[in-house]
Amino acid sequence: MSETLLLMRRFLANEFTKKGIGMRFEDWMQLLPLVESETVSQKDLSDRLVKDKTTVSRLVDGWVKKAWVKREVSVKDKRFYILRFTKKGKEIWEKGLPIISSADEVFRKDLSDVNEKDLYLLLFKIQSSVQLAEKEK
Repeated sequence: MSETLLLMRRFLANEFTKKGIGMRFEDWMQLLPLVESETVSQKDLSDRLVKDKTTVSRLVDGWVKKAWVKREVSVKDKRFYILRFTKKGKEIWEKGLPIISSADEVFRKDLSDVNEKDLYLLLFKIQSSVQLAEKEK
């Protein structure tokens, strides 16, 4: 599974570079939590990406510099930063969606309908196992 994951990530990284959307695939993936919830605290982003606070702070500094993200002090707790997409950041991020869709087609092209259903079932089982293991900790 790990080899397949790496191969798929490399394929997507190359596609993002070829299409020249102005954002690397790695940035696109790391911004996903922000897309899912409109705003996210820098601490929550660190937790969701499983990266230390310093690494996330550097990532966010780069995104702020590129005007993809706004960093605001939390109204509820001044110790936390809230991250929010800018219009520019959202527009660039959305340019990656067609690349993801076309990559999905490449990944599934040799799968029959039955294979695809089986794959989704297996992926769901893996996700459920991981989520259960995380809750048990």
